[in-house]
Amino acid sequence: MLSTDKITNAFAAICEEAEKIQSQDVSDEVKTGVATIISIAKHQSDIRGAAKGSCTAHAKA
Repeated sequence: MLSTDKITNAFAAICEEAEKIQSQDVSDEVKTGVATIISIAKHQSDIRGAAKGSCTAHAKA
């Protein structure tokens, strides 16, 4: 397996595990933090400084 595939799979695993946490009965603060972790993993980039809604990949058709 190529190292890029391993990294992609690792980020996907982070998303899956974080989504499990997000679906549990946790505080809104935890859900917000987990949502940030999921976004970082999905984008494979630090999106914390990006303006909200600036990602066109999530635009609705």
